[in-house]
This record gives sequence, C-alpha cells and structure tokens, in this order.
Amino acid sequence: MKDLKIEMTEITIRELQKDDLLRGFLTTLDSLRQTSDIDKYKAERIFEKINDNPDHIIVVAEVDLKIVGSATLLIESKFIHDGGLVGHIEDVVVDKNIQRQRIGEKIMKYLLEFAENKGCYKTILNCTVDVKSFYEKLGFKHVAEELRFDHI
Repeated sequence: MKDLKIEMTEITIRELQKDDLLRGFLTTLDSLRQTSDIDKYKAERIFEKINDNPDHIIVVAEVDLKIVGSATLLIESKFIHDGGLVGHIEDVVVDKNIQRQRIGEKIMKYLLEFAENKGCYKTILNCTVDVKSFYEKLGFKHVAEELRFDHI
C-alpha cells in the first residue's frame, strides 16, 4: 500500500508540551511500540520528569494542530573532551500514514541544530539497517556496531 499523501499547510517543529500527549504524540509513538494506551496520569508524570531535565528534549512535528512525528535528544556531559557534550538521538518516528514527506528530515535537522547550539561536539544514534540510508543522507556516518543488553 502506498503512503497517503496529505496536503500540509505548515509543519511546525517544536518542543513537546503536556497537551500534546493526547493530541497525537502517544499515538504516533505506537509506530515504535504500543504507547497510546498508557494511563493519562502516568503519561503526565513521565512528561513532568522529562520536562524537569534540561538535557532531555523531545521535539514534535505538528501539522494542523495534530502531532504527527517526534524524536528525543539526550545530552550527555563527558569527562573526556574537556567536559564536552554528546547528543544521543532516540525514538525518531513519523506517523505511518504520512511518511516520505520530509517530516523526519525536518525533525532531525531541528535536533541536530539544537544539539550544536547546546555545544555538542557530536551527535549519535542507533538505527536499523532499513533506515540507515535516511540518516546517511543527513550526514551521519557508520562508525561502530551496536551491542545491546536487555534487562527484561
């Protein structure tokens, strides 16, 4: 099935706000893992915890007052590189119904500029092979292999 093309008047990329939780943000995350069924109050507690940390940034893509994409940036302070900062990008997602309309690219460019403005000397992410070319087109380079230990 082909991706649905919708007319978008304007895409706004901005930081997540509490009222976004029920305006498509949690539903959009369902493309990564079932999230939209989370209890509203639990979602608000998670939002508050994240929002209290200035080094944990979630941005969203908003189209016609609906959240259609998001990504997370975590900024890590390092002892090496003279206390330098590293950006870690996680949970990049765009609503499956409107992919391939450069929304993910706009989200990523916003986060990369945000990380640079915060003083990050590099920004890294892990991805699956099927989306690797998307990130390479944005300037990411394959540097290492990911290893993962699952605790549950």
